Order: sequence, then structure tokens, then C-alpha cells
Amino acid sequence: MNPSDVFRKRNLSKINFEYEELIGKDFSDANMKGVNLKNRDIHNADFSCSDLSGADLSGAILFNVNMRGADLRNANLSGAKLWDAELYGADLRGADLNGADLFYTDLRSVDLSEANLSGVNLRHSNFEEAVLESTNFIGANYDLHTLETISKNKKPELEKQGFQW
Repeated sequence: MNPSDVFRKRNLSKINFEYEELIGKDFSDANMKGVNLKNRDIHNADFSCSDLSGADLSGAILFNVNMRGADLRNANLSGAKLWDAELYGADLRGADLNGADLFYTDLRSVDLSEANLSGVNLRHSNFEEAVLESTNFIGANYDLHTLETISKNKKPELEKQGFQW
């Protein structure tokens, strides 16, 4: 077993990660429901297909993480830094991303229904086929690349609520 795989496919919902080194770890297919990872540096980690529903990832450094297909319903990602993150197909319904940095983030086929994206940096993010029902974009920064990937019916909403970079 590879040392980085120690968390893979495990029930980690009651684990205290306060003193654990998390950079580059494999959490794929793990149950991390409600876990506290607030303000942690977790870059280059793999959370693909993990259950992070209700987790606190506020202020976390999540550069280059794989969250493809992850369950992030009602997760707190406020102030998190998700540069170049892979969230393809993730479930972010009701998630709080207030003030998060999603620079170059892959949000294709993501469900962001009722998510809070206020004050978020969306520059170079990809929203192709994303579900954006009742999504809050107030104060979000976006660029033309992001605008080109968002669905036609949501473009006016982003343009009205957000600010073009």
C-alpha cells in the first residue's frame, strides 16, 4: 500500500485531522461527512467521489485538488483557495463558497443549485453544463472566458450580480 493511500475508501467522518499532514493525500471514495478541515493546506490531494457533505473547508488551500464527483452538499468552502481544482460532476448544492478563489477551476457538470458564490473569483473557471438554479453571484468576479462557458439563461444573472474582470 502506498503511504498516501492510507485514507482512501475509509470512514473518516469522526477523525480529527488537526495534526495530520494532508498535502498530496488520497481521500478518494472516503466518507468525510461533516469533517473539519478549516484553514488547512490540502493542495494536490485527491477527494474524488468522496462524501464531504457538511464539511468545513473554509479558508483551506485546495490548489490542484481532485474533487471530481465529490459530494460537497452544504459544505463550507468560504474563503477557500481552489486554484486549478478539478470539480467536474461534483454536487455543491447549498454549499457556501463566499469569497472563495476558483481561479482556473473546472466546474463542468457541477450542481451549484442554491450555492452561495458571492464575492467569488471565477476568472478562467469553466461552467459548461453546470446547474446554477438559485445560485448567488453577488459581487463575483468573472472574465470573458468564464462568461463563454456559462449557460445562456444564466449569463444575464452573472452579468447583473457580478463584476467583469
